[in-house]
Amino acid sequence: MKKNTLKLAVMAVLCILLCFAAMPFSVSAEDATEKPADAFSTTAASTPGNASVSVGSASGKAGDTVTVNVDLTQNPGVIAMQLNVGYDEKQLELVNVSNSGVLNGYNSPSTYGGGSYTLNWEDGLSSTNNNGTGTVATLTFKLKEDCDKANVTVSGKGHNADVNTVSVSGGSGTITNTSPTTTTTTTKPTTTKPTTTKPATTKATTTRSSATRATTVPYTRSYNEQNTYPVDFELSTTEEESTTDLLALWETSTEMWTEPTTEESTTELVEEEKGTSMSKTKLILIVLMACFAIVGIAIIISMVRKSKG
Repeated sequence: MKKNTLKLAVMAVLCILLCFAAMPFSVSAEDATEKPADAFSTTAASTPGNASVSVGSASGKAGDTVTVNVDLTQNPGVIAMQLNVGYDEKQLELVNVSNSGVLNGYNSPSTYGGGSYTLNWEDGLSSTNNNGTGTVATLTFKLKEDCDKANVTVSGKGHNADVNTVSVSGGSGTITNTSPTTTTTTTKPTTTKPTTTKPATTKATTTRSSATRATTVPYTRSYNEQNTYPVDFELSTTEEESTTDLLALWETSTEMWTEPTTEESTTELVEEEKGTSMSKTKLILIVLMACFAIVGIAIIISMVRKSKG
């Protein structure tokens, strides 16, 4: 009974060792599978509709005051809204702003100027959206002397009772100066500058001719063909020096050597090192597994022999 228990214990230890040896080659199922999305994750609230505003137009003479209305043409429901008014202060002067009461909680500054103005409505105590439309404010402008045709723009945003942002599509209007304008045109006489023609100068071209040099080399023979009478005569040679020929000869004889350059790819070296390291690791694990198997088999054979003896 004790021998059988010992055999089972040895086999269990061998199995555990083999499992540990094979672990580096296994892939965790938890890493391979993607976690499902959280069923209780927070989702974005539904987007409310957009609001839109328009601005009226007016006309007048320089020094006159005119009024333009700011109308809320579309309202999905708000409890607060902010509208930014823009105009050219070089042409217009904002002198007054009046609230119509369509929106609740009017709270805007009482000072004007600087080419901009902000309209504010905020009914923070209300839990019900206001869907009112129509004229929400009236702007009064004074036309300056330099006014010709000026634009008045309005844009902004708001939010509803659910604290969701409501986008506001802006609008623009025009204020035109109808005063007659007097245009004075001054014509400046044109002066024509005389044109001076410079005579062309021809540069003389000098042609350099090749130099020919004659060289006389004395040559003396003691005898003629019959070796009887001494004969003296001269050999004449002609040398022609040409700069063009010398340059061509120099270019032909010059050789350009380009030392080849070699580059070793760092990526390939890293991949080779990784492959070598992995091969060594696998080889070590295989040898360990073989050793464990041989030891286990030897133990089992020894125990079997002892049980028979």
